[in-house]
Amino acid sequence: MSESWHKTETDIDAEKHVGDFWSRHRDELQSGEFWADRIKQLRGEPVKRLAVALENIPLPASFGEAAIATRALIRDKRKQKASYDEELALLYWLAAINSFSIPYSEVLKEPGYNVLESIPGMKLKGLSFSYKSLGYEKLALLNKTDIKWLTESWGEPDEHTTLHQMHNDVWVEYELKLKGKRKQREQLFLNSIGMGVNAKHALPEPSNTRKDSKSTKWVAVAVIFFALLLAVVLGG
Repeated sequence: MSESWHKTETDIDAEKHVGDFWSRHRDELQSGEFWADRIKQLRGEPVKRLAVALENIPLPASFGEAAIATRALIRDKRKQKASYDEELALLYWLAAINSFSIPYSEVLKEPGYNVLESIPGMKLKGLSFSYKSLGYEKLALLNKTDIKWLTESWGEPDEHTTLHQMHNDVWVEYELKLKGKRKQREQLFLNSIGMGVNAKHALPEPSNTRKDSKSTKWVAVAVIFFALLLAVVLGG
C-alpha cells in the first residue's frame, strides 16, 4: 500500500492512496479484520491505538479514535506531572484538520469526505493557522476537557473559526478538480458504450422509429384478427 494519507505530497500520490486505501479496506472486510474492530482491542494501549487511527486518516471515525488515544496520553502525562505539550499540539492539529472537511458537497452532490481524501495530506499540513486565529469553539472534535487543557496551556484565542472557512479557496480548488474528474470518467464511459458526443448519429431517426413501430403494431393486430376469424370459420 502507498504511504499514509497525511504523508502524501502530490495529487497523484493522493489519488494512488485512495485506490490502495479502499482496496485494503475491502480485503479487511472480506477477512473479517476491519480496522474499527481491531482498534477496539487497543483501548488500554493508547500509543498503538493512536498509530492505527493515524493509518486510517482521513476517515471521519479515525479522527475521533486518534483524539481518544491522544487524550489518554495527556491524562497519563498529567498524572505523572510531566509536560504534555506535544500531545496537546497533536490533539489540536487533529481538530483543526478535521474542521477542514464539511459533511456534504453541494457542487458534487457527494459527501465532503470525497473531497478531503483527494487533497494531499502534506498540502493540508502546510496550510497556515494558529491557535490564536483558529480558536476552539467551532472545532467539533474538541470536548470541554480539551478546551480546558488548551486554555490552561495557551490562553484564550483571538478568533474562532474553522480551517474550511479559513482556507476555503483550497477546498473549492479540489472540489472543482474532483468534479472535472467525475465528468471525464462519465464521458469515457459513455464513449465506451457508444453513447458519447457522436452517439446521436449512430441512432435511427425518431420519426422512422415511430413509423416502424406503428407498422409493426398494425401487422400484429391484423395477424391476430385473421387467426381468430379462421378459428371461428373452422370451428363453425
